[in-house]
Order: sequence, then C-alpha cells, then structure tokens
Amino acid sequence: MRAVERHKASSSTAATGTCRTIEVSRKKIDMDLLYECGKGARFQIAEVIGRGRRGLVRAAVDTHTGERVAIKKISDIFEHVSDAIRILREIKLLRLLRHPDIVEIKHIILPSSPTDFKDIFIVFELMESDLHQVIMDNEDLTQEHHRFFLYQLLRALKYLHTGPFLSVVYLSFIFDWGVNFISKLTLMVLFFLLANVIHRDLKPKNILANADCKLKIDNFNLSRASFSDASSSIFWNVCDVLMMLCSFSYPFIKLSYTPEIDIWSIGCVFAEMLTRKPLFPGKNMLHHMDLITNLLGTPSAESIAGVRNANARKYLSGMQKKKPVPFSQKFPGLDPLGVSLLERLLAFDPNCRPSAKEALADPYFHGLANVDHEPTAQPISKVHFEFEKRKLTKEDVRELIYREVERI
Repeated sequence: MRAVERHKASSSTAATGTCRTIEVSRKKIDMDLLYECGKGARFQIAEVIGRGRRGLVRAAVDTHTGERVAIKKISDIFEHVSDAIRILREIKLLRLLRHPDIVEIKHIILPSSPTDFKDIFIVFELMESDLHQVIMDNEDLTQEHHRFFLYQLLRALKYLHTGPFLSVVYLSFIFDWGVNFISKLTLMVLFFLLANVIHRDLKPKNILANADCKLKIDNFNLSRASFSDASSSIFWNVCDVLMMLCSFSYPFIKLSYTPEIDIWSIGCVFAEMLTRKPLFPGKNMLHHMDLITNLLGTPSAESIAGVRNANARKYLSGMQKKKPVPFSQKFPGLDPLGVSLLERLLAFDPNCRPSAKEALADPYFHGLANVDHEPTAQPISKVHFEFEKRKLTKEDVRELIYREVERI
C-alpha cells in the first residue's frame, strides 16, 4: 500500500474544488505475471495495478508522450457474442464521450490480424485508486470531501444524460417536372442527437480517484446509449415528418433505460461515502425491497404501480406498512442541505428524483457548481449504434471492433 502525504488544500475554484488530499492505495498483486503487451512497443510496461474477470490492468509509460497510463488487457473477447458486443459498445462510448469527470481512452493497441484476434489492449489515463478504496482508507473524510465528490459525479451525469433533441433539420425537395407536375417528392431529414447515455453500473469501485480528490467515472461495460423512437431511422416517412413539423412536437416514448437509474445509484454512492458501508447490501431482489422500505418506508400505491417487475410489485403491495426513517437520523453527520438532497436522490418514485442538472443547482452546491457553464455533450449520431438492431455473429463483432480501434 502506498501512502500519499496529506496536506491542507488552499481555497480553489469549482474546477478543482476546495479539498485536502486523501490517502489512496494500489491493490497489491503478485508481479510474477506475463508481460503480454510486447507488441505495443510504444509502451514501457510497469506494475500490475488491477485484475478483472477478463484480464489484467498494468501501469505503463507512453514513450511518445512520457505520460503514465494504464493498459487494460481484455482476453478472449469473442468467447460469448454478448460480451463482445458490450466491449464494442464500451469502446464506442469512450471514444465519443470526452469529459473531465469520465476516464479517457488514449489508445488501443491494434491486433496483429483483423480476422483472428481474440485479445485487445486498451490504453487509459492512469488514476491512482478508486472511490471504494478511498472510502475504506480514509476514516476522516469531511463534508467538504463528500460535497466535492458528489459534485464531480453529478457533473459527469449531467454530461451523459443530456437529452436527445432535434438539432439540425435539412429539407431537400426533389421535383420531377413531368406530366403529373410533381411525380416525386423526397424529404430527407438529417439530424444529430446529443448523448443520452445511461451508465447502469455506478458504484464506488467503478469510480476512479486520485489523491488530489479528482474522481472519474469508469467501466461503461453495461452502459447504453438511449435514443427516442423518433430517431430509430435517419430517414423518416414523409407524412410522419410533416405531421411532426406542423405540430411543433417531438414524439417521445418511454425508454427502457432512463437517467433515474443512475441518479439512484449516485444517491447510494453518496450514502456510502457518509457511512463507509453499502446502503442497501441486499442478497436478492426481495431482500433489497426490505432494506429500501426499512429506510424509505412503504411506497404509495401510485409508486408501486409504476414498478415494472411484477414480483416486486406484488411483494410491495402485500408488505406491512412501514414508516420512513428520518435521513437526519440515519446520516447524523450530514448538514441539512445534504440531507435534503440525498432524500431527493433516493426518492422511491423515479419521477420524483432530480435530473443531474437539477441536482447540481441544489443549494448544497452553493459556491461550487455553475450549472450553466458545466460541459455538455457533443452531438452523437444514431448511426454509431445501428449495430444494436442487428443480430451479430462473432465475425461481425470482430470486424466492428477492429474498425473502431482504427478510428481511435
């Protein structure tokens, strides 16, 4: 374990936060492991800093820039097509999403052959630890730490959750001045959509950390790029488009993956910072329901009706009435503004949770956040995720990953 010297931080702006350094540590992993990045001659491989289900993460130095980086090896990508698609999706998202609170993908070491490779090496910026380790190693995190950590996470979510909207409309009419005056009319709508990315796996171990209090969201393996049904095709039916333009409305549908999932997760992460233990360590769905209602009380009939899982809905409907535990009692060290925000983040009804932008405007962040000047997502075309509609073979995914690597 490597200790980092603690010191008091001088006051700083919202961009850096007013936060003294924290103690971070690297995981101790045996060094007697194969150095398998030889084909990445650009990188001088150093110690192993992590181990995942599909491979290792090693520290390295980029000899072109002198920068220390992390190289993640993903092994046997195509053992299961579903896993390969998740890797493809994560690579795409990390290439398209650039934000100071999201881990940056630097480079991918190209496979030697585009037709038979099974492993890839992804180069990320190097971070010192993760939030889970920070919470475990620091018993005296202050409210200042908690506030700055939460601010960074919500700022990242504001970027990820930027909703889809029609940004560019271009109409092209092609007239055929024939016998029937106009025998052909083609209307083409070209547009881009802002990123509406749902992370779906936010937890302390998926949030990287440095000793200067900097956090970055990592691991987009389960993430989804969400688009409304209106954007399912770049070319819309002429009548449908005209109807939309005449009514000045944008047709939305209820999405399978919604930002409220991530807001709930951030609330749980915030609570774990405060108590240094998971808020709802459920063993299964029903146990989770018990733990959640023990804190929040029995939800209203209206809220229960909105629960998608039929078994959970039935269980909640038959549950004995419970009273909520006051958050000021559950989290006695948190100031009243923090208590109020946490209650909003952990609202049982997703419709009652704030968006990331709304949460950043909460009085809890007074003097720290400037919502109007936080980074917003650049337009992302639906075309990047057309592969989601197809039934892909291993060979299809292999080709798509190789193309994506070439773009990076």
